[in-house]
Amino acid sequence: MKISFIKFSLIGLISLSLLSSIASQTKKIQDKAVEPTAKEAIKQILSNGDILLSVDSSCKSVGSSPKDKTILDFLSGILSFQAAPNSDNRIEFAFKREKGRKNELIWICDLTFFGKDTEDVWSNGVRFKMRNSDRKLLRDSVMCIGTG
Repeated sequence: MKISFIKFSLIGLISLSLLSSIASQTKKIQDKAVEPTAKEAIKQILSNGDILLSVDSSCKSVGSSPKDKTILDFLSGILSFQAAPNSDNRIEFAFKREKGRKNELIWICDLTFFGKDTEDVWSNGVRFKMRNSDRKLLRDSVMCIGTG
């Protein structure tokens, strides 16, 4: 009886050691700071296009139409201006890392659309936070940025 108890204890210790090692490796991967790509940022904001413009006061009345209610409506309007004839337009990304809740690594993502035509210069876009660990957008972090 003592021999089998010792076997199970040894197996238990080895199992705990292996699990601890695996958990440690996973944490190292999650803690490694990997800046998002522009493609990842675009995918996240478009995948969450149903976020209402009421998410933040900075998004009040930013749409290109009074009917615009969501982030996707807002971005669709901005993108439509990118194709305007006789204009000089570009898209820029900026990423800044910060520590979120529970010291979690978070990326602040700025997606900004710039435009210049014969009369106006403008910039509009969105700022949002994305977790480093699973690359998911934090829905309550979305803000509208730019000069109008």
